[in-house]
Amino acid sequence: MTKPTHMVELRDVYMQFEEKKILDDLSLRVEPQERLVVMGQTGSGKSTILRLILGTLRPNSGSIFFKQFEITRLQRRKLQAVRQHMGMVYQYSALLSSRDVRDNVALPLEELTDKSRAEIDKIVDEKLELVGMKDSKDLLPEELSGGMRKRVALARSLVLEPELILLDEPSAGLDPVIASVIDELIISLSETAKVTSITVTHEMDSAFRIGTGGRSVFERQH
Repeated sequence: MTKPTHMVELRDVYMQFEEKKILDDLSLRVEPQERLVVMGQTGSGKSTILRLILGTLRPNSGSIFFKQFEITRLQRRKLQAVRQHMGMVYQYSALLSSRDVRDNVALPLEELTDKSRAEIDKIVDEKLELVGMKDSKDLLPEELSGGMRKRVALARSLVLEPELILLDEPSAGLDPVIASVIDELIISLSETAKVTSITVTHEMDSAFRIGTGGRSVFERQH
């Protein structure tokens, strides 16, 4: 089997839960610094694609590559090392309620690196500045609006300087104006950090804004 030169590649991926078919021989390629959008309704398998790329799910059949690494064959320790090159923005931001903004953003650095406190604080400040949240770093998640929580989640996804960012419904629960602002921020951050991004959404407007050249993949409900 030849190994790909793409940032991400799925080859003939089939996935089912119990008797329900989720993905049926899905193949796609994502190039470096491309912004791909995966569209579809709830239950169409969009978020499953992100979990497969992260390696938190294994397909029934098919292969998934991140650069030269075949995710579907990696042992746990190697998979954890590869995941450090990926950032994830969850649908509901997944911020820890007991930690302020600064500590939420610092979490990947504390758990996955041996950087000093001073180094961590510097990186956190830089990423919060990028998303316009540096002045809110002492606030708790409950004190933030939905749009602000998304910004914090974006900052956290960038702290390990990933090559790939995965975004699960980043505009979910936001009004159209704020959703548009978050979409533009995703585009700006992708270009500034020179990262590849894969966004799943059911919002047509977001898909056309974010996708490189309007590129979207439509997943149907099976």
